[in-house]
Formats: sequence, C-alpha cells, structure tokens
Amino acid sequence: MVVSNTSPLVYLAALGDFTLLHALFSEIVIPRAMFHEIAIGGAGPPVAVAVKEASVSWLTVKEVGSASQADRLQQAGLHPGEAEAIVLATEVHSRALLMDDRDGIQIAAGSGVNVIRTPGIYRLAKERRLIPAVRPKLDQLRQAGFWLRDEHYRAILASIGE
Repeated sequence: MVVSNTSPLVYLAALGDFTLLHALFSEIVIPRAMFHEIAIGGAGPPVAVAVKEASVSWLTVKEVGSASQADRLQQAGLHPGEAEAIVLATEVHSRALLMDDRDGIQIAAGSGVNVIRTPGIYRLAKERRLIPAVRPKLDQLRQAGFWLRDEHYRAILASIGE
C-alpha cells in the first residue's frame, strides 16, 4: 500500500494512465480531505472521475489520525493535502508516498518516508513492463505542465537505458 498526494493522481489521470497506480501498488490510500478536494471540490475530469471510480475498489480514503501534526506541517508552509498525505504515510506505515512538491518531499524524506515522484512511477511501470518507454511519458508530463529539470529528465532516461 502507498499513500498519494494530489499531483501524481492529477498527472496520471490527465495522461490516461491512472490505472498504472493499481497495477504498480495494488492499493492507494489518500486523505479524506484530499478526496473531497478532488472528487467533490471541483478538480474536474479526468481526475475526479478516476478517483471516484477507483474509490469503489482499490483506492482507500482514510482520515488522518493526528490532525495536530498535519496542522504543524501546514504552519511550516505545506498545503493541507500535502501535510495530511505525509502524516497519513507515517501513520499507516506505507511503502511509499507519491508526491511531487519539493517542500513536501523534503519534509517527508526527513521523516523517513520513501517518496516516489510521478516520473518515478513511470520508471517503475517500464521496469515492470507495463509501458514500453518512459521518454514519451516524460514529454507528455512536461506538456501537461509538470516541471522537470533537463538534467533530471536526462538522468531518468539514462538510468533506464533510453
């Protein structure tokens, strides 16, 4: 089981790859506040539709146990969804936290949480032969507004032989 923040869900839904999450991780957990933000608060298709459909089977919505800890992370500058995702990842002892925000990643990693960014999801998908290549996915991510430095782009591709 892994916990996810909003951005990986948004990008994978936008690229039509939302079901890769289930194929890679079996079960995804998201904070209840994030579910309301996405599915009810107007995130719009395709992510709202994908999250609602997945919540019937392989996506679990869970309350954060320590609201005070999430509040402290918000006071440190994180968005509510990021803060709750980090807290939830530690509470449920998830294998990883899917997250793209640099500040959130630093705080999560500092807490001992294994973080996987959206390009890392595509890397895993190629390693498990769920997709044939990562380069087109990274290009699509960039076109969709995902910020990825050129050196990281090249490093990811080099690490998987593309």
